[in-house]
Amino acid sequence: MDALNAGADGCEHHGARLLASLTGARVFALPDAPPGAAIRVFTAAADTRPFCWVDGPRTKPSQLSDIEQRTSRNR
Repeated sequence: MDALNAGADGCEHHGARLLASLTGARVFALPDAPPGAAIRVFTAAADTRPFCWVDGPRTKPSQLSDIEQRTSRNR
């Protein structure tokens, strides 16, 4: 779900890509999802760069994954 509570169903892979690209989004497992699906999406999104389908150099913090941002701040 995005910040305005609009939602989209999807597989774990594409859910993680979408979650990584939205600010203020949340993830919820569908009723028929396997156990742990939401946490797997959340964990994968943290290591996925926003808009990962866009090619080109990644130089701004907003273009890095959450994990890359945390790592660069701790240097």
